[in-house]
Parts: sequence; structure tokens; C-alpha cells
Amino acid sequence: MRFRILLTAFLISAMPIIGFAGQIPGHLNRANTAEPESLDPQLVHTLPGIRVVADLFDGLIERNSQGKIVPAQAESWTTSEDGRTWTFNLRKSQWSDGQPVVANDFVQAWQRAVDPATGSPYAWYLEMMSINNAKAIVNGEMPASSLGIKALSPSKLAIELEHPVPWLLEMMVMPVLYPVPAKTIEKYGKQWTAPEHIVTNGPYAMQDWVVNEKITLKANSKHPDRNQLGINSVSYLPLSSDMAAFNRYRAGDVDMTLNIPLNFYEKLVDERPDELRVTHTLGTEYYAFNTRRAPFNNAKLRKALSLAVDREKITGKVLGEGQVPAYNFTPLYTSQMPEYKSDIAKLSRDERLKEARRLYREAGYSKKNPLRFSLVYNTSESRQKVAIAIASMWKVNLGVEVELENMEWKSVIARIRARDFDVARASWVADFNSPISFLAIFAGNSSSNKPGFQNTQYDNILGRMNTPNIDRQPLFSGLEDILGAETPIIPLYHYVTPQLVSPRVEGWYDNPRDMVMTRYLSLKKEAKK
Repeated sequence: MRFRILLTAFLISAMPIIGFAGQIPGHLNRANTAEPESLDPQLVHTLPGIRVVADLFDGLIERNSQGKIVPAQAESWTTSEDGRTWTFNLRKSQWSDGQPVVANDFVQAWQRAVDPATGSPYAWYLEMMSINNAKAIVNGEMPASSLGIKALSPSKLAIELEHPVPWLLEMMVMPVLYPVPAKTIEKYGKQWTAPEHIVTNGPYAMQDWVVNEKITLKANSKHPDRNQLGINSVSYLPLSSDMAAFNRYRAGDVDMTLNIPLNFYEKLVDERPDELRVTHTLGTEYYAFNTRRAPFNNAKLRKALSLAVDREKITGKVLGEGQVPAYNFTPLYTSQMPEYKSDIAKLSRDERLKEARRLYREAGYSKKNPLRFSLVYNTSESRQKVAIAIASMWKVNLGVEVELENMEWKSVIARIRARDFDVARASWVADFNSPISFLAIFAGNSSSNKPGFQNTQYDNILGRMNTPNIDRQPLFSGLEDILGAETPIIPLYHYVTPQLVSPRVEGWYDNPRDMVMTRYLSLKKEAKK
């Protein structure tokens, strides 16, 4: 079977990429990787469902195609002087059944999110937002009605925080915070999201859902921005295979894929560069040192190994799909990230190797007395290639001898939690578009702190982030400086997602959340033949 799949992939890759068949005017076909697990905003938690829900619902605010925070259901907002109270004024709007959208729809939605009876996978998110009493409610210690959100009037909403959260607006684009139609839920219960029942307040409404074939949405005639939409209707096709999506794209059945088949990147760059799009996602691949045991409690040794890694070779030769070499942890395209260049990025390749060898010797190692350790990583063809390449770099450049341990991801996580590792492959994808969503994971008390990094200065800077009216960009740079100097991790590359977009589609944009929303797209009047 594997041989047949590989042979098919080879034959297809050898074929020229053809043009497009005719399309339904005003209709967009989008590949999705699976059937949504839910269309309930408080229950959806994976991208196949989030993509559809983002078309069906409007939150208080949204991030537009230029990456800016813009009004959605809220038309304006204010904050109190102490930063703990946010007040949102809602614009006049209707649900798809003609009922008005009111502040209480948000109150009920957020209460549902933290209520243990709902079982929301994102209940913790409201704790992270520091909404009053969210943590106690999630822990079953207080009723959901005590959550810090109130309807001051049908068109005015107040949110109370336990302490100021400067990046609150960045966090508010998540679906778990979308409103829900109270009357519809009361009438249909858990079945309220069935195609024949669902009521939505976003730019699109449900038209049809054929399981394992497609979900089709139509423009919501009740939405305030209905006359500004460039797409009349959109279908999401659940295509779990990148090759299947690619074939449907070639046949003209799909206008936008989510990925491309393995090893197709260079061919598409040559043959169809105008159709190949690369999304720079908010994620970083890295190696974590176990900083709490020898020999990796030595910062000089950690930095020597980091300097010896050729990131350009990893991204350009080993992976070759447009990944961005990482010399600091936070992607530079993250919202509010300052123009930052780490010390290691300022050095030439020869200078990095010279410094790596000096630090390696000072740490007590040499080719006659080589460092020996194990690198654990989870099963994946690409990650195995990266591990082999980096082990070779360490061997050639420093004389390091590395044992590669390939295992299931749950086994890697178990080893990390037990502190039973030397160096481990890891990754981080931000929960929201802000540097703090990256940098906070290395706080001394963070459960996501895989290297077990402890640094008082680092924690002190994090503690200053909530200070009102402070310029946080120098703080972000300061945290990156500490990570660079202490090197608890080796940033390797920032994630990208290559995909194909039909020439008939206009308005595609690079979105770090990997969420290109249909509302910002349009279609050319005639498809290319």
C-alpha cells in the first residue's frame, strides 16, 4: 500500500499542473482537513471546526486582513483608568432568524464557557484572560452566574478583570467568546447547532451539511455587512489527505487548499509561483535543554550547541518549504513584536562556529573528550530528518556524539515531565497574537516550561507586563535577550503553511493564526480556463 501511494505521488508530481474548470459564480470551495467536531462556539477547539465557526459567528472584535483589531459585534469600547473594567457598546445587529443580538447573548455564552457542565475545552482561556471569578467557576467553587461579565443594557456589556490584561483585545478573537442565541439553545438544547436549527450572527449562515462531503454556507441576509461581502456562498470540503486536496484543486473542484503534498514545494515554486501562498503561523520549533541537570545546567555548553546549528541549512535544504530560520523564540511577525535581532543573528556563520568551539572548550569538552548525550524527538519523517542533520552538525563542528531516540509524542511528553531527558524536541504555537503568548511559557512557574528554566530577572520582567501605560516592546526585547544569553532552548525555525490558491480568488492574506476568513475574500468574475 505504501509503495502504491508513493508511486501515485511520484506520477502526479511528474505531471504539469493544469488550469481550472468552470466554477459557480460567487461560490468559493475551500479544503478543510476534517469534519468539524462541533459548530458550537463554546465547544469547538480544532481548526476544522474553528474555520467554519469563524464564518458563522461574530465576536465583539475581529482581526482584519491587514492584521488590525477592528470592531465586529462591538462598535466601540472603553477601559477604566485602572484597566480592570472594559465596556463594549454593541452595534445594531440581528441573528439569522431576525432576532436582535443583545449583550445578554455574550453573557450567556461566556457563562457557558466556564460552566463545568458545558465541558468547554477552552474554559481555561477565560481564566487566562483574568475574568473575575473564572478560575473559581471552572473549579466548581462558584456558580457561572458570578462570572465578571454583565449586560448593562441590551446594547452595552461590561467585563470585570481580576487584574489588568494589556493584551485582552488580542485574546478576544477566539471562538469560545462568540455569542450564542439563548432562545435557540433553550428550545433545542444540544441539538441547537444541527443544520436545520442553527442560528448565527456572522456574515454567513448555514445552507447545507452533507456529512463527509461538504458544508455549504450562504451570505447571511441579516448581517449588517452583507452588502460588502465578495463571496455569495462557500463550501468546506473535508479532505484529510493533502494529496486528495491537491488533486481536487488541479481538477478545479477546490479553490483553496490548506497544505501541499510533501516534497511538492520546489516544483510549485517553479511552475505556479503565483498560486503558491505561504502562511507565516504563530509557532516555533525548538530543542529544549534539561537545564536542571548536568551537563546542561551549564549555559556556555548550551550556547555552544545553539551556535553550531545551521538554521539556514535546516530550513533551506532539509525542509525546503519556506520555514523561517529562528534566532530568537518569538516570530518577528507577531503583533507588537519589536524589530529585534539577537546576538547570534548578528554573527556570520564562521563567527558562530568560532564562538561555538570556544564555548565548548571552556565548558570542558573537546574532540578528544567529546560531549555525549541523547536527543529525544517524536515520530515524524521531517523531524527525523532535522534531528539527523543537527546531530551531524554537532559531530562535524564540535565532535559531539548524540544518540537519537525516536518515540511517540506522548512518550516524549512523559520524559519531559519526569525531567528524564538531556535534549528534547518541542514546539509552541501561540494561543493569541502577542509576544507574551510566547515568552510567558518560560516563567519559572509555567507548566509549559519544558527546559525547566529558572531566572529571577526573567520572571521580574514578566511581572512588569501588567503595569498600565508601559511601553512593553523593550520588555519583550529584554526577555529575548535573556533567552539568548542563557540559551535554555535552541530556536530552530518558525512555522509556515504552504498552500495553493486559485487565480480566481482575490484578497488572500497571510494570517499568523492560519485563519483566512471568507468575509475578506472575493472572486474574479470569470474563472481561468
